[in-house]
Amino acid sequence: MRLEELCTRRVAVWGLGQEGRATTRLLADHGVEPLLIDDRTLEAARGLDASLGRGHRVVAPAAVDWTEVDVVVRAPGVSRYRPELEEAKGSGVAVTTAMAMWFEDFSDARVVAVTGTKGKSTTATLASAILRHGGLDVALIGNIGVPAAAMYGRPHVDAYVVEVSSFQAAEVALTPGVCVLTSLAPDHLDWHRTEEAYYRDKLRLIDVGPPGALAVNAGSDEALRRTAGHPDRTLFGPSGRVRVGTTGAIEADGVHLVDGGLLRAPGQHNLWNLCGAVAGALLLIGVPPAASAVEAAVAGFAGLPSRCLTVGERNGLIFVDDALASNPYATVASIGAFAGRELTVILGGADRGVDPSDLVQALTLRRPLPKVVVLPPGPERLVEALGPAVPIEVAADLAGAVAAAMVMTPPGGVVLFSPAAPTPTGEGGFSERSRLFVEAIGLARTEQP
Repeated sequence: MRLEELCTRRVAVWGLGQEGRATTRLLADHGVEPLLIDDRTLEAARGLDASLGRGHRVVAPAAVDWTEVDVVVRAPGVSRYRPELEEAKGSGVAVTTAMAMWFEDFSDARVVAVTGTKGKSTTATLASAILRHGGLDVALIGNIGVPAAAMYGRPHVDAYVVEVSSFQAAEVALTPGVCVLTSLAPDHLDWHRTEEAYYRDKLRLIDVGPPGALAVNAGSDEALRRTAGHPDRTLFGPSGRVRVGTTGAIEADGVHLVDGGLLRAPGQHNLWNLCGAVAGALLLIGVPPAASAVEAAVAGFAGLPSRCLTVGERNGLIFVDDALASNPYATVASIGAFAGRELTVILGGADRGVDPSDLVQALTLRRPLPKVVVLPPGPERLVEALGPAVPIEVAADLAGAVAAAMVMTPPGGVVLFSPAAPTPTGEGGFSERSRLFVEAIGLARTEQP
């Protein structure tokens, strides 16, 4: 559904975080006063008043009469499987998102859409930098922080690189010209309800059609399997048109582009993310990007916050913040980034019901054997899964976990905060956990004798 059509309907916006506020502003600019819905009515109203500058009335989902609504634009945090949305659909209400609307309204634009379980932000950031250093005017938008709704009314650019989450992909009605799939593993099962629904919603971006060009990480078995029938698939990473060569260099169609060792973000998974960025640029412009553009993008990339980022050194230990590692798949990748090093991993968070067996295997088979500190809530599941194979401590909070890790980790080792689970309700988002981790490093240091 395009914006022009939306503006002729009775509209509700459900979810008034950053994307919901941008959508509300966009509609207001077009003369539409939507019904505003949020689970936290007072907090949402205050946020709207602060950003849009006037009084707003926000209602709870249970108070909505869906017969008075034609279309609901849901924010990413609002699960499409909420019973209230099922009730709305039963009343004939159409459900869309700002991202789905943007793809239709910008269908003539040159777009690289990046999705996947993990690696989206790094890949999208690098892809936009490669294209920019190649001479294009590029906008980096979507899940990475700039809402799609905020792009209306701005001058068009040469290319858009769009990070798309599974929450956003679930309502998309048009496949962009170029898609990059970084990885696939179970995640967000609390939102999608089942593993199969997660994969279906995530891949809707690619499957809804008409088919565009697709780059897929050859190192992700699930991604390979679920895109095997795609008519225009390019592989990247360990094999394919864009790969990490035998010398560690990034190659496209056999041509050396950049030494992989220059990428400051650690780990094989980040080299594959760089390959995905190059592949996305290649599919957009039709030829491999210039080596100079790739080299400049790598030189300017120091890593992203909360994504396997070294945040400091204390008492001879390296501290790495990977707070955005919200599932076991991501934590396994980050553990692999520190091969041969003494390592203590801080795990734990909200339980999404994701099977931790791959994480358990990665920890128990690693040498030197790592140490583990487990956080609440419900540390018992991880402790039981790990068993006696690795040294484990249970901490009451992040400050306690850092203090325990500093005692457990030999000099020269790495303390990796990679929770393998999302932030528990009431503790803020991953950025708040990152802040607490960095704060705890200083606190723990001062408490050491």
